[in-house]
Amino acid sequence: MIAVTERKPVLEARGITVVYPNGVAANVDVNFKVYEGEIVALLGENGAGKSTLVRAVAGIVRPNRGEVYFQGRKVAISNYSEALRLGIYLVSQSPHVFETLTVAEDVGLTLNRAGVKVKLGEVEKLLASASLEYDVKVSPRELGWRLSMGEKQRVEIAKALLLNSKVIMLDEPTTHLTPVEASSLLDMLRRLASKGKGIVFITHKIGEAMEVADRIVVMRGGRVTGEFNAGNVTRESLLEAMFGSGSINFEGEFKSRPLKEDGSRAPLIDVEDLWIVEYGVPRVKGVTFSVREGEIVGVAGVAGNGQRELFEALIGLRKPVRGRVRISGVDVTSLGPGERVKLGLAVIPEERLGWALVPGLSVKFNVAFALASVNSGLGFIVDWAKVDRITREVIGLTKVKVAGGDAPVNSLSGGNMQRLIIARELFRKPRMVIAMNPTGGLDYATSVEVRKLIVKASGEGAGFLIISEDLGELLEISDRIIVMSRGSLRGEFRRPFNFDSIARSMAD
Repeated sequence: MIAVTERKPVLEARGITVVYPNGVAANVDVNFKVYEGEIVALLGENGAGKSTLVRAVAGIVRPNRGEVYFQGRKVAISNYSEALRLGIYLVSQSPHVFETLTVAEDVGLTLNRAGVKVKLGEVEKLLASASLEYDVKVSPRELGWRLSMGEKQRVEIAKALLLNSKVIMLDEPTTHLTPVEASSLLDMLRRLASKGKGIVFITHKIGEAMEVADRIVVMRGGRVTGEFNAGNVTRESLLEAMFGSGSINFEGEFKSRPLKEDGSRAPLIDVEDLWIVEYGVPRVKGVTFSVREGEIVGVAGVAGNGQRELFEALIGLRKPVRGRVRISGVDVTSLGPGERVKLGLAVIPEERLGWALVPGLSVKFNVAFALASVNSGLGFIVDWAKVDRITREVIGLTKVKVAGGDAPVNSLSGGNMQRLIIARELFRKPRMVIAMNPTGGLDYATSVEVRKLIVKASGEGAGFLIISEDLGELLEISDRIIVMSRGSLRGEFRRPFNFDSIARSMAD
């Protein structure tokens, strides 16, 4: 990396302050620079203000105070289209891909929005070229609704590359990527930086920040609490900047988990010879497995290998063409989500708003709506005083950062939405939990706390099926790991796990 003194910042934010209508100060007098040819990691826990800062720079959020300079010139970016035209691209944590369009059509729309007029055939050629040069593999003719979260993330990264953006800001880009995909992404970012791009890499993972960044800027409570040269900073220094003095070192928290034997424990979920076909193409092929009382079973695999279709079939959103699903001995193959929930099933999806939370309504309503459907004692006529008490308990379970139960659920950061969903589902003591990327987007400390809750609930008899693209997470807490590839199960592994064997199965 060239010394900073020999370069000019390609992007600079001065005194950025953002106060939301509910009074929450998301950014307080934040100063931030990005130089040409460097990777800056923006590190912090959920709610630290990282996403708000980059959204303010990208014209999505209007700051109350502060200035933005781009290539040495003061700019007033009033909307995202202006940011795109300038050469600033934000790869959001929640990928903006139109469900009903093909990937090529979606990419073409973004290029046109940035003032680049291209035809559909040209877009497909550009995507193929980007795939060859940067190893960002996307399927130009695949429909948006069929893409996994990881695949949608790759589409967004491809857009930034095709626009030849000067500054690329990525908000938690590895959340839905496997270790191999994440490593490939980090290599790609280094190549981009070597060509003079300014890269902002938002993450809550200390290891990632230390691995990829030239500089690490830490935020806490809406303020910058530290700036470090990645080459000579310690993990302990970053933890203290993120969480304050006295931070707990969670390293190895789950490594002593004992090996569980099946014995006579009752199966809570049985999947037998499950086949799912979509538009004539088999997506899930003859999958058979079970999850027993008190057991944590992880499902590993590269995104797009049938995990999403399996998840939707198990929770009642897809009807298989063959095979059976049983929950607590009851055949639920033809039953909908509601009947499965009444049998003690809890669901933690990766899509937060619309799937797990009702947008536009309060945190309190979202808690009441979910719990009233599972005989929690709330009844048809809601006792709002009881809801207030339960909401406070739910918020406290995973330390959700929110102004109160009456705050709109949309006001929460993505990570705090996930905290709320997990806390709400575990609060009702379910018999069986099916989760997809349950700690996606959560900071380091919160991820550990959520894993503790899962392990504790399993110790009390709940069964967990965790479909995750974070192999490290599965290795930490699972009793068994099954690997999916091309819609089929490629292997089943028990503690003590062999990382290389699991990785090879994922690539099969």
